[in-house]
Amino acid sequence: MDVRWHGHSFFSLVCKNGTKILIDPFIENGLTRLRMPDFSPDLILVTHGHDDHVGSAPEFGVPCIATFELAEHLEERGARGSIGMNVGGSHVAGGIRFWCTPAMHSSGLHGGKYGGVASGFVVDDGETRFYHAGDTGLFSDMRAVIHDLLKPHVAALPIGDRYTMGPVHAARAVEWLGVSTAVPMHYSTFEAIQQDPHDFEKLVGNAARVVVPQVDGGFVQQGSRFVKML
Repeated sequence: MDVRWHGHSFFSLVCKNGTKILIDPFIENGLTRLRMPDFSPDLILVTHGHDDHVGSAPEFGVPCIATFELAEHLEERGARGSIGMNVGGSHVAGGIRFWCTPAMHSSGLHGGKYGGVASGFVVDDGETRFYHAGDTGLFSDMRAVIHDLLKPHVAALPIGDRYTMGPVHAARAVEWLGVSTAVPMHYSTFEAIQQDPHDFEKLVGNAARVVVPQVDGGFVQQGSRFVKML
């Protein structure tokens, strides 16, 4: 799996079978140099209804996968063939299995409309399982359900604090999840979430390899094995 970070919580994945996935495509985050024409996703995952995660998702006109109420909202805004899920469920699309995981966070839509519960996702392409935690605090099911049953190899975890986990709790999440590779996200986009990702790296220590990509850069992961930077 090729994994690229585009600032904030925005990731692009290219799976083993070639399926292209975007997660929380907040293209207007002020960090990425790329724009919509630079991406050609097959599917888009949206973890919750806040604008800095929905981003440009519905404008691509491809299927969006999200919790049920949010998927309906994205369909109304232009997404096509969107797929509603809920926490604990899984779905196969594009030859990839998606597990919808809990996230401890709010999920209101712009204008105060209910956006369903916040979630994360584990993306399983048959070789690598990538866990995008979404916006969340630390919760015990990371240690039990996600670690024991979903067994991710890579975890993208928020470290910004205030609205999500900070570095200390995110480092504990790495320990609980048992992943081989961890990627910090949701930091330094705004003044309120300024963090040095290398502080997180120090806190993780030898528990996992911490990858801190440059914006629009990333890495290749094969199962539990980190291969190279991109």
